[in-house]
Amino acid sequence: MIITTPILKKCVTLYCYLIQNYINMRTRLLLIFLPVLFLGCNDGDIIVTNFDFQDAQLQQCGDDANSVFFKINPQVNESISLYIPTTQELFIESGTQSFNLSGTGSIVNYRGFDDSVSSSYFCNAIPPTSPGVILEYIGTSGTARLISETTLDDFDGIDFVSSDELLQEGFGDFDGDGIPNYHDFDDDGDNVLTSQEIGDDPLNPRDTDLDGIPDYLDPDDDNDGVLTINEDIDQNLNPANDIATPGGLPNYLDPKVAISVVIEAYKEHVYNRTSDGTIIIDNLVLVSTQEQIIIETYSLGVIEQIRNETILVTPEF
Repeated sequence: MIITTPILKKCVTLYCYLIQNYINMRTRLLLIFLPVLFLGCNDGDIIVTNFDFQDAQLQQCGDDANSVFFKINPQVNESISLYIPTTQELFIESGTQSFNLSGTGSIVNYRGFDDSVSSSYFCNAIPPTSPGVILEYIGTSGTARLISETTLDDFDGIDFVSSDELLQEGFGDFDGDGIPNYHDFDDDGDNVLTSQEIGDDPLNPRDTDLDGIPDYLDPDDDNDGVLTINEDIDQNLNPANDIATPGGLPNYLDPKVAISVVIEAYKEHVYNRTSDGTIIIDNLVLVSTQEQIIIETYSLGVIEQIRNETILVTPEF
């Protein structure tokens, strides 16, 4: 919306003159409103944009190599978007990834349209020609922070945090297979899943040989002198289906059976990764043809479960 009146024009011209000189003295102008209101100086005109995306949902298109994050305000046909071309994987572990903004690499765009805009405008490989862009600000500098809260779950029935020290999986790696306990579905590396070895009550895990070490952390569950991993007669990386005594227990739980073969491989491991992503932009400088706006901190928004994926990995023996 452009407002031009003779009286207002004189006031705005003086206002713009003061602001422009203020900027020339290398003092940054910070315009922070809720919602943010942009005032641009252009020969006495006042250019007003709503820049209100508080109720808009943050969305994503593309892959890690070319990600676009965007919000749409359908009430006034406006959008704000962040484009990040990168070789990094995004939101794969808890922490912060930072990207410097420019007019050519990672870019923030604020746009006003002449008609309603949908997600297809950002998600199509070739953007549609309609709606038309009637107002655009480009982020020429600033820093985008992508903050991830990531959870890895191995579905073994043991909480990462527990009041019982024995049941705290933590960041250790009991079997030394390179996968931390908290997302290792076979904590002792015997090729029997922790979820199978723990028993029906995770707070009272099964201890077959009563040696004080729960089965899921015991490399020799029945204490027969043969490691559980080597009580795999058919060598299919699953000792749980090797039963020498008809109707009896699996060999690795039967101390009367001590048949050993050498197994030097782990089975394929599976775990789930979920990440919630938050995007914050610091020191954002938005520029149109003649206006420049600086925002100290802008929260673009949150996407819950921006990642929700199953990970398959086979540890090196």
